[in-house]
Amino acid sequence: MPTLAKPCVVTGSCPGDLGDTEVLWKGRQMCVSKASGIIKVFGALEAALGHINQAVVTCEKQAKCLKRAYWALFNLGLYLSTGEDYYYGQSIYILKKALKCTLPMLPDSPLGWLYCADLCCATINTARVWVRWVERRVAALEEGKEAILILNHLGNILFELMRTTHHSVKTRRGLVTVKPREEETAPAWL
Repeated sequence: MPTLAKPCVVTGSCPGDLGDTEVLWKGRQMCVSKASGIIKVFGALEAALGHINQAVVTCEKQAKCLKRAYWALFNLGLYLSTGEDYYYGQSIYILKKALKCTLPMLPDSPLGWLYCADLCCATINTARVWVRWVERRVAALEEGKEAILILNHLGNILFELMRTTHHSVKTRRGLVTVKPREEETAPAWL
């Protein structure tokens, strides 16, 4: 049975101030500053989960794939907390399911930078930005860099899900507005 660390005690501090806080990181209970990189990872992770959840309720067509993205990120958070390989494996497994769900929906739209043209696209984009922010926060830490693989692919899947919505694409030839097809057929390159 794991031994619990001594509680954080900072003389003269109270909850909500800038004192230390307890965190579970890779299976170790630690007392860290609220400004530590670990706390920033979990804060960004929580925001990313919230934005993916908002995308699930906003985007009907993409909801199934977004739910899988949510659970892939949730399991990655459990892995970062516990250090248990089971959660890392689950995260990869669900990430692959999210990719398999996304691929058949991709349109034959030109590749380039996307500009959101509807609420669903914008909501997915916000979730994607937060996933990238978690990725950058993990990259700044000494431990947990294996999570970057999942975060990078998850950000890519969210970008591809943006392509399944009404959006504009900036290409070398200019701005092209794309409306998604109603039927879900696989693109020619699949």
